[in-house]
Amino acid sequence: MSVPAHRPKPPPAEQADKQADKQADRQSGTRTTASDATRRTAAGPAVPGLRVLPLGSGLVLIGLGLAFLAVRLRRG
Repeated sequence: MSVPAHRPKPPPAEQADKQADKQADRQSGTRTTASDATRRTAAGPAVPGLRVLPLGSGLVLIGLGLAFLAVRLRRG
């Protein structure tokens, strides 16, 4: 009974993508740094026109919600 030759498992998809990126960087001669990636991803808001509420507004809304629940429980 013969034993088949050992074949290593192929790398997971993520590792294959990283390896492809590294090979492309080596061929093109450019390197992507973490700061470059951060600049590209933080270019603008996710939804245009949507503003982030300030911290004080969020705290006020939470307080109003808790007060509403307290009134409902008291009357209930």
